[in-house]
Formats: sequence, C-alpha cells, structure tokens
Amino acid sequence: MNGLIQLRIPRSRALVAAIGAALLASCAASEGDGSAMRAFASEAELKAFLAKRNAVQRLDVAEPAAADAAAAPVLESVPLPSVAVAPEEPAAKAAPGEGITNVQTAGVDEGGIVKKQGDLLIVLRRGRLFTIDASGGGMRPIAAVDVFPGKSDADGAWYDEMLVSDDTVVVLGYSYARSGTEVNRFHLSADGKLKWRDTHYLRSGDYYSSRNYASRLIGDRLIFYAPLPTYEGIVDSLPALATWQKGKVGAFKPFTGARDIYMPQPAWADDRLAGDVLHSVMICDLGSDDMDCDATNVLGSWSRSFYVSQNAVYVWAGMGSEWSSDPADNRAMLYRIPLDGGAPQAVEVAGMPLDQFSFREEGDGSLNVLTMDEGGGDAMWQAEANDKGDMALLHLAASRFGDGGAKVKPADFRALPGVEGWERQNRFVGDWLLYAGGQIRRDLRKEGGEQAALYAVPVKGGEVVPLDPGNQVGRIDIMGRDAIIVGSGGDGALTFTTVALDGTPKLASRYAFPAAAEGENRSHAFFYRPDPDGNGDDGLLGLPVMRGSDDGTKFLGSAASILYLRRAARDLSLAGTLDARPGQGDDHCLASCVDWYGNARPVFFGGRIFALMGYELVEGRWQDGKIRETARIDFTPRRQPGR
Repeated sequence: MNGLIQLRIPRSRALVAAIGAALLASCAASEGDGSAMRAFASEAELKAFLAKRNAVQRLDVAEPAAADAAAAPVLESVPLPSVAVAPEEPAAKAAPGEGITNVQTAGVDEGGIVKKQGDLLIVLRRGRLFTIDASGGGMRPIAAVDVFPGKSDADGAWYDEMLVSDDTVVVLGYSYARSGTEVNRFHLSADGKLKWRDTHYLRSGDYYSSRNYASRLIGDRLIFYAPLPTYEGIVDSLPALATWQKGKVGAFKPFTGARDIYMPQPAWADDRLAGDVLHSVMICDLGSDDMDCDATNVLGSWSRSFYVSQNAVYVWAGMGSEWSSDPADNRAMLYRIPLDGGAPQAVEVAGMPLDQFSFREEGDGSLNVLTMDEGGGDAMWQAEANDKGDMALLHLAASRFGDGGAKVKPADFRALPGVEGWERQNRFVGDWLLYAGGQIRRDLRKEGGEQAALYAVPVKGGEVVPLDPGNQVGRIDIMGRDAIIVGSGGDGALTFTTVALDGTPKLASRYAFPAAAEGENRSHAFFYRPDPDGNGDDGLLGLPVMRGSDDGTKFLGSAASILYLRRAARDLSLAGTLDARPGQGDDHCLASCVDWYGNARPVFFGGRIFALMGYELVEGRWQDGKIRETARIDFTPRRQPGR
C-alpha cells in the first residue's frame, strides 16, 4: 500500500498488540504539535491547486456568468444588502433554567419541533409556526403563521428545525428548488405574536440525517454544518447567502473565500488526497439586523459524522478512494473546528463513528469516540445501515490535533466486543459508554456462552461489563446518574430497563408496557425530568408510543400516546398516558407534509406536564399516584382564503 496505513481495529486484543509494532513503525508523525491546518493563501493558489488536482476531471473555476457578475467578485466576501425588518413589539424574554429539549450537550441547543420561551410554547409543524400561551395555568393558542410568508408556495422546501434566541425564532428547511437551506427569522413578541423578519438561503446539500440535527444554537450564534460537493466547481460550492426580497430570490453571494478553506498536511503533499467535499461550519449572528455569517471550511471526502461541543465542531470524514485503491482501507481524517474563530486542526484516524452520540469532549479538552472499522457516518439513514464491523473506543488528548500530519496509534484505540444488528445504539452516560446492537444475539455463541446484546465500557479504564436486557435495544438515554434502555421484545411489549451506574453496571429495574412500540426514534422524543429536590435518581420520563393489538403486531397510527413512567428509588412504574384523539382534522397542508422529525414530544416545564401530539396539546396532572388529563387544545390550522 506504498506506506499508507490501514488501521482496522480488530476484536482481538492479542492481535492489536501483535500489529502494534508494525503500525508504529509507519506512523512517522504520531503526535500533534499544537499547530493548525494550512489555508489557501489566495484565490490564485486555490485555482492552481484545483486545476492540478482536476487535470482529468475538469471543474469549473471560471469567472461567474455575466448575469451573476455584479453580485460578487469570485471567492471574495461580500456584505449583503440590508433587509427590511418588521416593526418590533415588546420582546419576549427568556426565562432562565428550564430547557424542554433532550440535548446531547448542556448549553448547546439543537434544532427541533417545539421550543419554550417564558410561558410560551412555539411549535413547528408542516410549514407553519404556532405559539401557545401557557401562563396562568392555562393553554391558549395565540398565533399561526406560514413559515414562508409572502411567497406563493414553499418552493418544495422541507421545514425541519426550529431554534429560539430571545425574541428571534429561526426556522430551517432544505429547499431543493434553491439548492440550499432556507433560514426564516421571525420576531416573537411578549404576547406570543409572530412577525416575519427575513428569509435567506445558505448554500448547502441536503442536511437530513435520521439521527443528527443540522443546526445548533449557543447564545445567539446559529451554528450550521453542511457538506458541500465541489463536483460543479469550487465557485458554486462556497458557503454563500441569497436573500428573498419582493417575491424573488437573489443570487448566492459567497461570504467566505480561499483563505477560509483548509486542508490537512497530507493533502498539501499529495493533491490526490484533497477530497471532493467542502465540509463547512457556518456561524451566523441571529441578533444582527442582517444575517451576518462566517464559515470555516475543510476539503475532505463524502462519508462523515459530526458533533458539536461547547467549544468546537468535530467532523469525522472517511477518506475512501481518495487515499487508496484498496476498498478495505478505512483511514479517515478527524477535524476540530473551534467556535472561537481559531484555525481548524486535524489528525488522521481510522474507521467511522456511528452517529453524533459516539463523541464526547471531556473537561480537559480530550475527545472520546466510539468507532466501527467501517461505516457511512450519520448522513441520511447511514447510521441505521451500519450492521457490521468491529468496535473500538478512541481516546485523543487535545494536543494530538495539529496540521493533519499526525496519525493515531494502536494504543489510542481500545478494542471492544462486537454487536449484531442494523440499528446500533450508543451513548456516553457519566463515566461509562454504553452501546448495543439492534437485535438480541440469542442464537450466537462465544466460548460456550451467550453473546450479550449490550455493553458498558468504563471510559477511564477497567473491564467491559456485558449486559443482556432481554430485548432489542432501540434507544439508550440518560436518566440522572444512570442509563435507560428502551426496546421491543418478542412478546409485543415496549420494555424500559434501568442500568445503575454507581458501581459495577447492573440492570436495576424493568417495566414492560404491553402491546406498544416507540412512536418516534429521534433523541428529542425522549425526556427525563428529575424531581427538583432530589439528586436526579427520582423523576418522570416521557416517550411517544404507538398503541397496538395485544401481540404488538398492529398499531393504531403514529405517536398515538405519550407514555409516562415514574422512577422512585430506581424502580420504574407506570405513571399514565396522555392520548391523542383519533382522526385529527385536515390541516390543508401546503409544505413539509411528511413529519420527518416526528410530531410528538413530552414537554415539562414549571412543574407542569404536557403532551404534544400532532396538532393537540394535552396537559396532565399528577393525582392519586397517576397522571390524569386535565385540559386539551386543538390548534389544527384552517384553510386560508384563496388556497
């Protein structure tokens, strides 16, 4: 392989040790030096590099067409014209503390379908925004507006994610007609009214992932990751904004240039290794009058996973054919893009994470990543399709990142037992990593015993603990100091199993809800609210479920109920359900008429318990040891005149 390193991490620890010396001998650069990746110095250098790299495959790096020539010089940052902003009413102010979204990292909000601001709930569904006033112990619909105001239609956009920062509501959706992510900003008044501010388009490919979320919010900074293919030419791939004004969308205007495009050291040494995808992390100031955005970009290959911490965005990109003609070559590049504007860093790695939950940045800046020796990352439905490959835990100190010339060493990986199943799950919980296959391995034997379906790995070192919940594992989540495992068994029941993690991990409690299945599989569908006066061990969890026949083979529609379980002294018990009424009315849908991000969530705030199910918001109250319905509203939109 001409000195190129293939780090396929096997299950056998003995084999890891045996090949270690050979791998180390070829790892000339194994330690980062704190340096950063190099960016292109100028447009001329970028053009020359691309012309050389694409001597066979021609990429269009010519000047823009005459129709677009006035929009912006090639590869230069261009300020956007100001956009008229609706007159503002008194702003809605954020209430400190409570969040209602099950986020991966504290302080990093994720784009979702329901958010809270003060006593207001804001709901995104099927191309419309709704606000509901929950003040005074009541529920009252306030506003319902199209996400695409002023346009005759939604231009084929899919509106998926919403975030709220003070008095600004931002909705993101992918537009196939515009080949970009549509960003709509609304002003939210203190009384719950919504006024459209502006609409922009960020150039991007389709960001959809069955598990990950494209947008994050830290303070008033919108953080957006997008892979941008460069097959049509770098000019048409640069991060850019277009503005919708007076019924028309203007030309895309790049807000980044050659000096914002980085490559790892190996690609500078051999231009064949550069890749064809621009991995772009865009940061936009939601508080600015205009959409003020910056971007940091790295050239890499298509397969990827990404994770956002409070300090950086990590992008793991497989190398594939760019690095070797060997289809078994599983090397990759891990990029660290700081959120403080610093230059990105990289280190050469191996394999591929399952999804964003495979990552965790520690307090000292080091990074732990669960990897498989092959996979497609978390794009589209790739995470569900990953059904083979050995597992390993990678640990990297912050100092290991540099200009991309450094390589991981075998000692950086800890070989782990493999699991079966095409819907693998994983989650860091406290000092432990839990991972599982999507199937029970009851018919597979190893050394005369049954292979476990679930493993708990001590992150700081120690023996891996095998566990067998006795059912498929469809979800692993955090519940106080412990973990919760959710999955379906052969008896048609939806089973919840607590894993106690304050010593050697053990299965602590189990509850089976008969004739049911999970209504939604996204991480946001689950929420655990700890009791306010406890240590997190006691509380209430909620999850959308589909109710079915006694054998669990027939279900009565999507997310027919929100199921609530009570946890006390680590024991799980039924708290009750809040159920949707069958046959919700016609919503006369105009856009995003498939709920790709789901339509049901448990919502807890102010000591109150809610269930969002489609266009219904139901409130329940803890009475006599059970949750019982106390109020319900239906905010199904009515047909608008002329539509």
